[in-house]
Amino acid sequence: MFGPLHHLNFCEVDGFPLVKIDDEVYCSAEYTDGLIGGQAVTGIEERGDRIELIFDSGLRFPLTCPCCDGPLHRQFPLADVRRIFRGRTLEGFRHGEYVGRGTPPERHPIFALQFSGPEDPKHRTLEVGLGSVRGLRPDIHPH
Repeated sequence: MFGPLHHLNFCEVDGFPLVKIDDEVYCSAEYTDGLIGGQAVTGIEERGDRIELIFDSGLRFPLTCPCCDGPLHRQFPLADVRRIFRGRTLEGFRHGEYVGRGTPPERHPIFALQFSGPEDPKHRTLEVGLGSVRGLRPDIHPH
């Protein structure tokens, strides 16, 4: 069920990718929305090679790369990531597909968070891999 992209890997209701967490299968958007939907980013931390968004509830959302589900390949310094996303509210989600350059190309679902702000949505949307959804966890180092 969770091998290469296949229609069974997506929610029948909204088309978002399904994600397996602790042997349970969830719609990625419903799961994430239930935990952090409508919350503001209160902090952004770097832990090892990963960046994590911290939300009002204290839940941490690790940013993973949509092409490999490893650490997000940053194009901007951490200070810029903080400047762009700190204090913004999570307004919604989008999904898509990463298509690699190989032959045949690897394909991976993309999960995206859309934040509040006056900019065009593409400039306030953060694309990540499904590992980010699987990695939601309580803040173990409260501020």
